[in-house]
Amino acid sequence: MSASLPRAILTVSIDLELDAKRLGLAERRSLEEITGRLLNLLAKYDLAATWAVADPAAIERIAATSAAHEVALFGDSTWVGREAGRGRFGRELTRRAVRGRGAGLAISTLVLKSTELDDHADLAIKHGITAVRHAEPQSDKSARRFLPQSLRYGLWSFPVSCTLPGTCRWLPGGGGGRRARALIDQAIKRRGLAQLAIDAHELAARGYSALHVLKRVLAHADWRRRQGVLDIATIGTTASRLSRQHQSKPSRSILHPAA
Repeated sequence: MSASLPRAILTVSIDLELDAKRLGLAERRSLEEITGRLLNLLAKYDLAATWAVADPAAIERIAATSAAHEVALFGDSTWVGREAGRGRFGRELTRRAVRGRGAGLAISTLVLKSTELDDHADLAIKHGITAVRHAEPQSDKSARRFLPQSLRYGLWSFPVSCTLPGTCRWLPGGGGGRRARALIDQAIKRRGLAQLAIDAHELAARGYSALHVLKRVLAHADWRRRQGVLDIATIGTTASRLSRQHQSKPSRSILHPAA
């Protein structure tokens, strides 16, 4: 059931809710500032990230910075999941996808917050969604945190391996850097996938120390990439790669199962 992958894969996603209707002036300015810092940091290491936004038509700055970046739809419980219902999910997904593509963006990834897709995978595929990143990180003991799952209709599910900033009250910026670097190294050892999710709101709130922790994690990822043992790609790009491999070798996985 497994096949060798020359290198492990790291995907970096950034939850950036640029929705003027939900944010006050101070929050918008804070997010705009942290967006600029994140773009500069990613550019320093020549990294592409998946940016999850509530309104994809409002992020020309990200799209203009690098064609390698991916813009994803940010889905919360107001329109995704059992409580929202299938009809609302279909309408809202259509509206957001059409607006994003009208702005020249390729929309293929849905990032979920505190909710799950339920049985709406067929609607997601209908609107060009091929990848879903789930809300909560997998347990430290779960081998699935290194393995994307193939759902129905060709939809890929990406588990979160680690989130930044961390939640420790005693470490500068919340910590989490050592754990994130260790997870990247574990993914390399297993030839699996590591998914680093960044909460831009929390990063902005915690300030420079949290950004410094992230910088050290990205520097480590860049070092491992230069060693030739790690690929760094967006979620959408990784899903496309998985789909091509799955079609050519349907009985095999490009990722080693966890040992």
